[in-house]
Amino acid sequence: MTIALISDIHGNIPALEAVYKSILDKNISEIYNLGDSCYGPLWPEETAQFIIKNNIISIMGNGDEDLIKYPLKNEAIKYTISQLSEKSINWIKNLPAIYENNDITLFHGSPNNNGKYFLENIVNKQIVIKSNDEIKENIKDIKSKYICFGHSHLERILKINDQILINAGSVGLPAYLEYEPKHKIETFNNYAKYVIIENRNIEICNVEYDYKSSCKKAEENNRNDWSTCIKFGRVIE
Repeated sequence: MTIALISDIHGNIPALEAVYKSILDKNISEIYNLGDSCYGPLWPEETAQFIIKNNIISIMGNGDEDLIKYPLKNEAIKYTISQLSEKSINWIKNLPAIYENNDITLFHGSPNNNGKYFLENIVNKQIVIKSNDEIKENIKDIKSKYICFGHSHLERILKINDQILINAGSVGLPAYLEYEPKHKIETFNNYAKYVIIENRNIEICNVEYDYKSSCKKAEENNRNDWSTCIKFGRVIE
């Protein structure tokens, strides 16, 4: 089995295009997108259409879900929806929450809650990895060898007995500030990230791309915070 995992693009089409080229250069044709494709002040429509055109198997993230359920929740959602065509909105509406195929299970956050981190807890505003007992409880009903997800934007590989848990990281947004509960996600770099599973080998890939164009787009839409996160992989309050 040779596949590529991408996640949390957040409308960053230059990052997606660079990652896609990197994947094809490795002669990998099977790509799975773990959600949060369009949400944000960048290029939501171009991102959706790129994914659709290239037949990338995709699931729904919490950001995708918010676009459908809470279209007036915040300015970023309003902007995203204003840019999306009817075709793209319908594509988002029809994304599955979970995808299972052979020896792999895919979801965005957690199987029953896309907005909940699968591996992490928030303790005193800090990201803390869950205990082995907590993780074992979370995976007890999942039989697949590979359990793959995103949401936290932090690329991780954990092995629990014979199962391998993989967070694909983020293609398009290497840092963000969350308010409920308040905490920062920071990767401290501006690479676009994806993961390759090839037989017994798992590789975390970091791809350079034209992040300056993405920063400029965010600034044009009055989101200097997104620009900073994209440029530095850090949150500056």
